Amino acid sequence: MAEILQQKPSAFSAQASASAAQQILNHKAPAYKFSFTPFLFNNYRMGISPDRPTCKAYLQGHCPLGTNCPDKHAANPNNSWNFNNMVCKHWLRGLCKKGETCEFLHEFNLRKMPECNFFVKNGYCSNGDECLYLHVDPASKMGNCPHYDKGFCPLGPRCSKKHIRKALCEFYLAGFCPDGPKCKKAHPRWPSDLPKPTIKVERDPEEVAEEQARIRENAEREADRERGFGEGRPRQRWRGGFSYRGRGGGGERGQRGRGH
Repeated sequence: MAEILQQKPSAFSAQASASAAQQILNHKAPAYKFSFTPFLFNNYRMGISPDRPTCKAYLQGHCPLGTNCPDKHAANPNNSWNFNNMVCKHWLRGLCKKGETCEFLHEFNLRKMPECNFFVKNGYCSNGDECLYLHVDPASKMGNCPHYDKGFCPLGPRCSKKHIRKALCEFYLAGFCPDGPKCKKAHPRWPSDLPKPTIKVERDPEEVAEEQARIRENAEREADRERGFGEGRPRQRWRGGFSYRGRGGGGERGQRGRGH
């Protein structure tokens, strides 16, 4: 009896974790209906499923239903898989002109947002956790080490590339693997023109913080220069605000209204 009581919590926790994982992986947003939902559907095609099939009549040249068609009107059927790839950045700003023919997803989905360009360029984002775009860790973009995939890397843990352990595919070693590139095991190759492995550069957290601060200062300086507050243009104080002294000396003249 005691053994059964001890096994129940573990079994319950395993089931709870499995159900939570399924909810996260197969998440379905609740469907809300408002009085303006038909207007958004008819005019902006919002609320339609991105997984809907492609319209066969549209592929043949013309669809009699037009914008009221429940199926997908893809411009290029060979690229129809791109609809579920990434959210359209122009659609997020309300500036996408392609509509149904756009190759990207017209749906606010946080799981499929495009990558943050500011984070890619500078290594940090001024919006922080409130940014709606993806912040991808640069370490996750490192490629696999070809020497390790071949069988041995002389640098070991000091290598600058990923070392992913995989069991060798016995079918590939025998001469043919039916799974091909989808095989979960390793298919070793022995090229002779591999580049030499490079040592991974490890930096202190203080150096990383100093570099990020330097990048942030440069970005703020560039933003100030674009707004007109450059270092080469001294600001002059006048009644009501600031002005700049240009070549003609017009910056010293204050703006006077009636009665001055």
